[in-house]
Amino acid sequence: MYSEEIKLNKTKNTRTLSNMVNKEGKKIKRNLLMRSDALDQVDEEDKLKLTSIYQLKRIIDLRTEMEASIKPDQNIKDVMYYLNPILENEKMGLSKKGDMVVDFKEFVKKIHQDGIQNSEKFMVDLYKTILDSEFSNAAYSKFLHLLLEDVNGATLWHCSAGKDRAGFATILVLYLLDFDMETILDDFLASNHFYASSVKELIVSFGASYEQSLWCVFGVKESYFTILIDTIESKFKTFDNYIETVLNFTKDKKEQLKKMYLEV
Repeated sequence: MYSEEIKLNKTKNTRTLSNMVNKEGKKIKRNLLMRSDALDQVDEEDKLKLTSIYQLKRIIDLRTEMEASIKPDQNIKDVMYYLNPILENEKMGLSKKGDMVVDFKEFVKKIHQDGIQNSEKFMVDLYKTILDSEFSNAAYSKFLHLLLEDVNGATLWHCSAGKDRAGFATILVLYLLDFDMETILDDFLASNHFYASSVKELIVSFGASYEQSLWCVFGVKESYFTILIDTIESKFKTFDNYIETVLNFTKDKKEQLKKMYLEV
């Protein structure tokens, strides 16, 4: 089971968590939690769908300051916006050219030149960097605490592709809402389904030899999920200990979160 697609014209990986059922058989309340890729291209029809059907009231942008400045989210009337970067600019490998298209092409070429093993290592190292970084952990702590603030509607969090930074944010939320690890993993891996058509288009553009490299950039693997969990358990003993001591999200806050977002 994974979160249900919200079909928008200008995004690839926008989903609502409302359809998901936890270990206790409880569903997430409707129109409260959503995850997505970037919202810089959404059109008026997309905005209307998000606000009228899904009751969007708050956006939490997990991209870097540079990403958000080069490709800012579209303004959506009566929707609060929070920029909460998970990584600093240099950790994303972004140049200061101010051209995300050039940066992206150069990044893909470098990933390809490094070879598939090093490309996968790059992604694994990125996940480890998040867990090792005070900056990143403080941002995830802020993200979870923002969810405790009732906005009388839905919160949507996103990064650029909605799979890594937003993916870990979703792992945290689902874990705190008492979902089993198999369901959490299924939702994490579902980004591959939503990006399949995009990767096929990029393979045509870059060439067939780039297929594995492009999947490294746009896909997720079970090994990434395993690295996250193993690193947490090796550094902090348990996932619960990481959440309580590093993210400062106590058991009382967890119970508050469950009351807010789970059906009775």
